[in-house]
Amino acid sequence: MGIVRRTSIRFLTILYIGIVLGYINTVLIFPNILTEEEFGLTRIIFSAAALIAQITQLGTGNILVRFHPHLKEDTKNTTLTLGLFLSFIGVVLSGLVLFFFKDWIIDSYAENAGLFTYYYYLLFPATISLIAYNLFDGYLRVLLKNSFSAFLNSILLRLVWLGIVLLYAFDFFDTDAFINYYVGGQVAVSCVGLICVLMQGNLTIGFDTSPERLQMLKRMVSFGVVTIVSGISLLLIHRIDVLLVGKYLGLAEVAVFAIAMYMSDVILAPAQSIARTSAVLVADAFKSNNMDMVKTLYKKTALNQVLLGGLVFLLIAVNYDSLLSFLPPTYSDSYDVFFLFGLTKVINTGLGVNGAILINSNYYKLDTILSVSLLVISVVLKILFIPVYGLIGAAASTAFAIIAFNIAKYLILRIKMNLSPFSKNYFIICSILVVAFVITFYMPNTNSVWLNIPITSSVFIILTVPGIYFMQLSEDFNALIDNGIDFLKKWV
Repeated sequence: MGIVRRTSIRFLTILYIGIVLGYINTVLIFPNILTEEEFGLTRIIFSAAALIAQITQLGTGNILVRFHPHLKEDTKNTTLTLGLFLSFIGVVLSGLVLFFFKDWIIDSYAENAGLFTYYYYLLFPATISLIAYNLFDGYLRVLLKNSFSAFLNSILLRLVWLGIVLLYAFDFFDTDAFINYYVGGQVAVSCVGLICVLMQGNLTIGFDTSPERLQMLKRMVSFGVVTIVSGISLLLIHRIDVLLVGKYLGLAEVAVFAIAMYMSDVILAPAQSIARTSAVLVADAFKSNNMDMVKTLYKKTALNQVLLGGLVFLLIAVNYDSLLSFLPPTYSDSYDVFFLFGLTKVINTGLGVNGAILINSNYYKLDTILSVSLLVISVVLKILFIPVYGLIGAAASTAFAIIAFNIAKYLILRIKMNLSPFSKNYFIICSILVVAFVITFYMPNTNSVWLNIPITSSVFIILTVPGIYFMQLSEDFNALIDNGIDFLKKWV
C-alpha cells in the first residue's frame, strides 16, 4: 500500500483544499449572491452534461484503466490514441443526442424549470468540456499522476467560478453573461488539462495493427459495451436526483438539494484519493494473476475508507446546523437529506474497491446486470417518491439503490471469489465512530456558532482519533498521523 499511501496523501491534500474552496463557494458565497433559481441552474446544467458525457464517451475511463497494463509498453501510445478516438466519438454522439432530444428535454422542464430550457444551448459546450476532462483525467490516472487533474477540477475550476460569481455580484455583467461565463470556466479549465496531457512527452499517436493488438481491440470493444451500461446506470443513480428534482419540484428545490449533496460529497474525498490509485493496482494484479495482492487491496481500502469516510461524515453531521447557519433560512432544512446521502456514501466507500475488483474479474458482466436492475428500481422509486415526499424521497430512493447495489457486489465477490473486506479492526473502528457520534450529537450547544464548531469537533476527534491510533487499528492511518507529527516538529 506504499504507493497508494503516497499518491493518496498528495491527492487528498489537493482535494481538501478544493473542499474548503467548495464550501466557500457552495455554502457561503453562491447561495448569498445568486437567487435559488440561478444557483439551481448552475447545478442542473452540469448534472445533465455529466450524464450525456457518460453515455456518449463509451466507457473510456474504464477501458483505459482495464487495458493500460497491456498497452503501456506500446511505442505508439495506444492508450492516448484510444482515448482521443473514443472522446471524438463522444463529442459527435453528444451533438446528436442534444439535437434529436431537444424538444423532449425542453418540454419536460418547461413547467417547473423554464430557466433551464432557456439556456439549453449551453449543454453542448458543457458536455464537450466534461468529455475532455474525463479523457485527460483517465489518461493521467493510468499514469498514476492524479494530483494535476485534481488540482484543475478541485482548485483551479472553483477559483475561476468564485471569480465569476464575485464579478457578477458587483454588476460587471448581467445574468445572461454570468451563466455563459460560468459554463465557459469549465471549458477553459478542460482546455488547460488537455494541453498539459499533450505536453507529457510521448505525443506519438497511432495504433498497433498486429493480430495480437486487433484481438485485444475486440476485447476492449466488448468490455466497453458492457461497462458503459454499468457506468451510465451508476451515474444515473447519482445524477438523476438533480434532474428529477428540477423536473418535479423546480430549480429552487434543486438549490437546496445541491447543498445537502455537496456536504455529503465531502465524505468521498478520502475514498477518491485511495480508489484512484488502487483501481490501477487492481488491474495490474489481475494481469499478473496476483490474487493475494487483490485480497490485500480489498481489505486495506475498505478499512481505510470506512475510517476516513466515517470520520468526515460524522464530523460534518455533528456540526451540520452550525455549518449551514451562514445560509439563507430556505437552505437550513436539509439535514435528513444530508444524513441519508452521507450514510449511503460511507457504506459505499466502506466496502472498498469492490467495483474495481468486479470489473477486472471474469464476472464484470454481473456488474452491468446489477447496475441496470438497480437503476430501474431507483428511477421508479424516485418518480413515485419525489412528487409525494419531496427531497427526502429522492434521497431515500438513492440510498436504497446504492446500498442494495453494494451488498450485491459484496455477495458476488464473497461467493464467487472468496473475497471479503471485513476484519476485526473494521468493526472496532465502526463501533468507536458510532459511540463518539452519539455522545457528541447530544452535547448541549452554546449560543455561538464560532464556539459550537471548534468545541464539538474537538470532542469528537478526541473520542475517536487517539483510540484508533494507539490501538493500531490501521497501519496507513497511523503512518498518516506520524507523518503529520513529523511535519509539525520541523516547524516547531
